Amino acid sequence: MNINPIIRSVLSHLRGQTIRSFLVVLPDRSRIEKQLKLEELITERGVLDMRSHELSIQQKRVEANLTDLTRCIRGMEFDLKVNSHLENKENKEPRGSTASHVAPPSDKKSPKVGDFSE
Repeated sequence: MNINPIIRSVLSHLRGQTIRSFLVVLPDRSRIEKQLKLEELITERGVLDMRSHELSIQQKRVEANLTDLTRCIRGMEFDLKVNSHLENKENKEPRGSTASHVAPPSDKKSPKVGDFSE
């Protein structure tokens, strides 16, 4: 029910300035509700933007930690391969006598430095 037409009809019948000066015109309720809803949505959007920014920072931190972890794992794998090759060489040397040590055949290619493919 809209009260505005009733108030307008009463005011049009009563042309006196005294009554009009004491009346308070209330704003439209639906307009106020729309403005409040719009302000609420703007505030919620701001909160969501801040949360999105925080999550993107956390994601970058996790990615950096994952990169560091991957580097550490690869470094450990490299160390294990190097140590296993050194242990294999040390284990092979004591078997043969040092006097009868024969040079390795020259037809075999020497491995490149850093080549630990198996």
